[in-house]
Amino acid sequence: MANYAAGVTASWRGSSIGEVTELKLVHGGSLPISRSSTFAVDAGTIEVLSLHTANISFAEYGLKGLLAFGGGGVNVTTKAICQTLELGGKVQDVWRYKAVYKIVKE
Repeated sequence: MANYAAGVTASWRGSSIGEVTELKLVHGGSLPISRSSTFAVDAGTIEVLSLHTANISFAEYGLKGLLAFGGGGVNVTTKAICQTLELGGKVQDVWRYKAVYKIVKE
C-alpha cells in the first residue's frame, strides 16, 4: 500500500517553511573513508520545494542548523548546512522556492 505524502510540514532553524510541495532526501553521497568506518565526507542532501518561505532569507546561505520535516508517515530531524536557495516564478503565477541542505554528521 502506498504512503501518501500529504500534510507535510518542514522547518529550518525553528522557522516554518510554508506550503511544502516536494521533498527529496538522499542519505549518503559518498562511500565511507575507510572499510572500518561509517564516516563519509558527503552524508547526503535534502531538497525542499515550497510556495512560501517568508521566514527564511538569503542570509541563511552557509549557516548550520536543525532541519526537520514530517507528515505522510515520514519524520526526519537532522543537522544540516544551507547549500543553495533558489527563487523563481512565472508571470501571473506564484513564486516557487527551492532550498538544498547538506546533511552534517557530528
